[in-house]
Amino acid sequence: MTRQETIDFNLRWSWAKLVRLYSAEAERRGITMSVGYALLSIEKEGTPSTKLGPRMGMETTSLSRTLKGMEEKGLIQRVPDSKDKRSVRVFLTDEGVIARRQARDLVVGINKRLAAMLGPKTIKELNGGLQKLNEILEDPEHLMPIK
Repeated sequence: MTRQETIDFNLRWSWAKLVRLYSAEAERRGITMSVGYALLSIEKEGTPSTKLGPRMGMETTSLSRTLKGMEEKGLIQRVPDSKDKRSVRVFLTDEGVIARRQARDLVVGINKRLAAMLGPKTIKELNGGLQKLNEILEDPEHLMPIK
């Protein structure tokens, strides 16, 4: 089996190219890809900052840096949780809502273009296969070699 025939090679190769595309488009809009992900991950009623990292697949240090930069740009506001003062909720500001709309439009636009090029059958098969892969990898124990 060549590396081009392995699942992980093709996933990584495609993801790297998609990241470059998103990063270039985000940069043209004056943000980073991580800021875009954060904008899309923050809910209208605010999101606990502790839930953002896992939701985005980001380490705490990187997330803190991203949120600090977003706060400095006026995209978010951090507010102590009314029920649990130890927790902080992150809210989008009016500027953040506008930036979120732009990030969403970018993601939707790229996905529409990819779907048009790949076709509905390929998209359905790709998404179905990736969802099944994610389910399998939720409990990878059965993939481990037998001793």
